[in-house]
Amino acid sequence: MSGEKSTKTVVRMLMAWNDQKEERWLAEQERSGWHLKAVRCFGYTFERAAPAEVAYRLDFGPSRFSDRSEYFGLFQDAGWEHMGTRGLWQYFRKAVVDGQVPEIHTDAQSRIAMYRRVIAIMAVMLGVMVTQTVSRLAMERQSVSSLGRYPAILVIQLSLVAIFAYGIVRLLLVISRLRRSAGSDTALKQP
Repeated sequence: MSGEKSTKTVVRMLMAWNDQKEERWLAEQERSGWHLKAVRCFGYTFERAAPAEVAYRLDFGPSRFSDRSEYFGLFQDAGWEHMGTRGLWQYFRKAVVDGQVPEIHTDAQSRIAMYRRVIAIMAVMLGVMVTQTVSRLAMERQSVSSLGRYPAILVIQLSLVAIFAYGIVRLLLVISRLRRSAGSDTALKQP
């Protein structure tokens, strides 16, 4: 053997507003001979394989467990292979045939609807984090120490609040861009 590794693990965070960038990166790994084997909490495991033209698509799946059977059935019927899950994000792949790259979201409105579902979950999480942080800060004021007993927890909470707020703003910007492009596409199609 040449000593070349047959598997690799890549640590990589998924940012909801960069889902299409992540799809392109996964497809590039496939073209480079790294076949996605597993989706992990903070990354991916790949195995060495022949380079291939494969489209990867991410979708923010249903939050209710009862809806998942029908959801995965629709994708399977359309020829998509489910590769894994990261939170509610679902990873699918399908071979590119005759240069035609398959799509899950075929119009701006379906992608906007997906991003709205992501924002709804993030807004709930943001609300919980803000409530907990405000409660902790109120308790800290009553404490003898200005930093309180658990300053690291407060720093983590404030960081999460900032991350969720930033994520929501970024997704709103993506939605705005999609609306503008859908509007210009509609204007171009009208006689």
